[in-house]
Amino acid sequence: MTLSELRKRPHWSFSSLNSLLNICSLQWYFQKIAKLKPTHTSVNLVAGCVYHRTLDQVYLSRKLEFPMTLDEAKELYTEDWRRSSQEEPIKFGKLDADGIEQQGRGLIEVAWNNIDDTEKVLQVSEVFCVPLIYDGRFLSKPLVGEFDLVVQKDDQPLVIDWKTSATRWAKNKADKSLQATAYSLAYWQKHGVNPDVRFDIAVKNKTPVFESHVTSRNEDDWKLLGMLAAKAETIVEKELFYPSRDSFACSDCGFKGTCEEYCRGVLPAKAA
Repeated sequence: MTLSELRKRPHWSFSSLNSLLNICSLQWYFQKIAKLKPTHTSVNLVAGCVYHRTLDQVYLSRKLEFPMTLDEAKELYTEDWRRSSQEEPIKFGKLDADGIEQQGRGLIEVAWNNIDDTEKVLQVSEVFCVPLIYDGRFLSKPLVGEFDLVVQKDDQPLVIDWKTSATRWAKNKADKSLQATAYSLAYWQKHGVNPDVRFDIAVKNKTPVFESHVTSRNEDDWKLLGMLAAKAETIVEKELFYPSRDSFACSDCGFKGTCEEYCRGVLPAKAA
């Protein structure tokens, strides 16, 4: 099944769990339960999706042994960005559309320059749907998602996630990442191997820089993920949603006006 088909059934994803547990449960409610339409889409989200789709094609062409050139990859980013930036209202920040385009081309170039030719591409955009377990029982919803890239490195599989970031990561951020826990569990359930997970990050400095962070997980980490997913199900069942007004996501939230009304006691109507 494709990722879009799997997403039609009730499920958890890393991004959904992270949004509910770590970012803002009320924003999660507006989006997932009330199904309200946001006032805008974050420019970082749109540009990040374009970055991912471009790298999809870069690595797929390498897997098929018909690699594209750097100029072709940058042009692919440009075409996708220009199309995607016209499809929905975007809230821009310091950079306008042209600035984002040039920044994105630079991020593609720095990612390209850090491709390791010794790594064999095994899969690009590998979809997964695996059960979540807590306290010896299967939870009602599975974990659904997609590995950006799986390579063979030193005769072992390595799951890679691509990211762009405004700043460099802290040294221990990958070791605390719930996403790495979810991905290692999913790969182990699919393939019977517990892989390392690596975050390949293009940092949006004036001159882009590239960094990689490798981390690993064990069974205790997977148990914690199951517990957190069970807690998330309780939050949803009991409707324990609340605003996180000092979240980093507040300034760019597409539900800001609705949240302000909620904080004044005005409950939003669910979308039809």
